[in-house]
Amino acid sequence: MQIVKSLERADLKLSFVNADATQARTLRDLQPGQVRLTARLDGHDEAVALAPQDAAEAREIGVALANLAGTVGAKNLHVAANGYAAALAGAASAAHWKDTRFRGVAFTAAETPQLHLEGLGDAEQARVQAVLAGMTFTRELVSAPANHLSPATLAREARTLERCGLDVDVLDTEEVKARGMNLLAAVAAGSKDGPRLIRVTLPARGECQKVVALVGKGITFDTGGYSLKTAQGMYGMKNDMGGAATVLGTMRALADLRELVPEGVEIRAYVAAAENMVGPDAMRPGDIYRAANGKTVEVTNTDAEGRLVLADALAVACDEGATELVDVATLTGAKITALGSDMAAVFSNDRDLVTRLQRAADAAGESIWELPLHQPYLRAYQKNTIADLKNSDGNPAGGSIKAALFLSQFVTRPWAHLDIAGNAAKEDVATGWGVGTLTEYVLNR
Repeated sequence: MQIVKSLERADLKLSFVNADATQARTLRDLQPGQVRLTARLDGHDEAVALAPQDAAEAREIGVALANLAGTVGAKNLHVAANGYAAALAGAASAAHWKDTRFRGVAFTAAETPQLHLEGLGDAEQARVQAVLAGMTFTRELVSAPANHLSPATLAREARTLERCGLDVDVLDTEEVKARGMNLLAAVAAGSKDGPRLIRVTLPARGECQKVVALVGKGITFDTGGYSLKTAQGMYGMKNDMGGAATVLGTMRALADLRELVPEGVEIRAYVAAAENMVGPDAMRPGDIYRAANGKTVEVTNTDAEGRLVLADALAVACDEGATELVDVATLTGAKITALGSDMAAVFSNDRDLVTRLQRAADAAGESIWELPLHQPYLRAYQKNTIADLKNSDGNPAGGSIKAALFLSQFVTRPWAHLDIAGNAAKEDVATGWGVGTLTEYVLNR
């Protein structure tokens, strides 16, 4: 859905009424966030909603409007003025997204509905469109099947961000090994494609004083390795690079909003990309590898691979001068059990960082919930091994917490971990979750 400054004509018009207005009383049971079709005229359709009282209600209206537009076949939408035009515009545009690239007949630009909102300022529109561009980039990456998106093709997709003025560097298999990233190399060893470390940089305006690192898990497909998943558990594992897609989409959004990034702050995205496959060179349960920061890890479960690639990427980001880090990953099924798919889990070693992330999520209309880094749980990864750490203790209880504690052993700076398992795709539809939160987090440092 394209947000436009004006329309020659609208075939669906949305107006608002106050909850206590006479018109509202005649619209029986109209609830906040709902959109109701009220008239089908020769030239256009008309719909009404209760005036939103906050951004959350406006987002609900945006989604409902997009659904109604699809039902009635509207291509030109006009929305009356309200106090939350940006939130409504973003939600409506995001809700309309569909990936038709792999259908026999693809969706064309001419079929894209146009959306005009009274009262949406130029600055607001630019910010909404930048985030939507980032979300679209993220959703297309997450939606692509594994035979179209491997670590190599993910790196090529990341290089397209150079057209937006970002710097992109890619380390291949030999360079990854030379950098000491043996955990990332081990996860990728069963795949013919090999690993990639992708670094995308938005340089600071003026002298660089802070480096914010956004680190994404980029498992383009996860069989579980020799700790093989079930058939049902393996389906959908093309989405296991949702964290990588989120940080790359955030960089796409920030490229358009670079003038709003605080002066002196450099933003870097690190993506550790690999396929977790079975093969003659694949890692085995019991193998031990040395991470980029020198710690050794015994692989007790090859299906706990995401924390391995993230560990190396976090260590490298710290070594390269990151002053603050946020990693994003579809990491644990235990997170879905704890929080479902509407909210992400956040873990952190820094109280101020958590507070800023929570504010950013609220501003973006996304939900995060802090879970504790309960240090005694780490002992389960330290005992009964000849290495410094195990990557799993085989006990699902507290699994998200223990995975976060594992990651904490590879950071030396203020750090937060966002577990977005269940958030990156819902009902097999990529969501773009997290791009809004991370964009707000960077812009409002």
